[in-house]
Amino acid sequence: MVRYIHAADLHLDSPFKGLKNIPESLFTKIKASTFNALRNIVDAAIFYQVDFVLLAGDIYDIEDRSIRAQVLLRKELDRLNEAEIRVFLIHGNHDFLINDELHLTLPENVEVFGPNVETKVLETTGHERVAVSGFSYDRNWIEERKITEYPPRHRSCDYHIGILHGYMEGQGAEHARYAPFSLTELKEKNYDYWALGHIHKRQQLSDDPLVYYSGNTQGRHKNESGEKGCLLIELTKSDQDVTFIPTADIRWQTVELDVTDHKSINGIFDEIKKSLDNEAYTNSLVTLELEISEETPQTVISKLEDEAFYQVFQKIAPSVFVYIVSARIKVTKADEHILSLESSFPSAWNKALNDVRQEETFLEMTQELFSQHAYAKYTDENQEKIKNDCIEAAKHILMKDLGDEISYDN
Repeated sequence: MVRYIHAADLHLDSPFKGLKNIPESLFTKIKASTFNALRNIVDAAIFYQVDFVLLAGDIYDIEDRSIRAQVLLRKELDRLNEAEIRVFLIHGNHDFLINDELHLTLPENVEVFGPNVETKVLETTGHERVAVSGFSYDRNWIEERKITEYPPRHRSCDYHIGILHGYMEGQGAEHARYAPFSLTELKEKNYDYWALGHIHKRQQLSDDPLVYYSGNTQGRHKNESGEKGCLLIELTKSDQDVTFIPTADIRWQTVELDVTDHKSINGIFDEIKKSLDNEAYTNSLVTLELEISEETPQTVISKLEDEAFYQVFQKIAPSVFVYIVSARIKVTKADEHILSLESSFPSAWNKALNDVRQEETFLEMTQELFSQHAYAKYTDENQEKIKNDCIEAAKHILMKDLGDEISYDN
């Protein structure tokens, strides 16, 4: 049997998005969370006495990796070295290979793949030979089908594993199409396991052979919600087992509450408090979505629009916390009373939405913004997501201006 851990997209020292006015003590905890996730991976590897660890790209968040991130990574990899656990590491589009003079040397147990596809072989303590094939990005955008360079199964090895940071064709366009591949191409290699990185949502793409995106190890904004972690894989000649291991210290959660039955602030307050007291939201950054009635008094709505109202629900203790990072209030109206652009002019509304979703139209409308904004260079990996978020935000602004929706963002 061979046992190993598959992790990807650690994004060490990542700048967390969508956060402002966060208390310093909590922000310090948030900033440390990507490093804590790494420590949790190493703890699991040592506890389960794995043969090796696979790190499938984007170990760092940016190519100009901080010394702090490098020191902490080396410290954890040293722990694996002391436990005689090998590490196979590739770099992705965020942390592509740069000049060696900017890097700290990694421990001798770490095998870093170069820009060309190569195969490394190890023999486990159980005397089984494992081949691992992969490559690292040498630039932040790779359009070539690197999958064509992967060799067929190594005939003299008991197991063959592919490690690849890229995009599988046919998926949603939320992530950029780096190093594209198809499931058929993976299967043609006749490997036992494909350890994928780049997509931050954990998902299984195939059972024969096993093909997994392990997802990222720590959510960094509200669109990376829920449990995050790594995968523990056990392979034998006749069986296979994959176990999810949570590694995230902090979770992003969306809490949706229907409070249309309440016309007083007291009832809404109690509903929010009761929901957030649930243990499921412990150590969570919460996006709160409140659905209220059109009959809700304006005085109550004004209170819900006030940032101070949500401060009373914030819980920050040394070991546990629940923190509302944003709140949105949606007014539900009876069908006969609805007066909005969407209901009054459905054809024109839908045509406008379809037009702005066209890539050429969207790029034309946002050209000035993305050409001048300081963070424009980071938008290439999530173009479709950014487009959808912009359109959704514009819709909310229109509905708010027309009295259909109210928003508060912390």
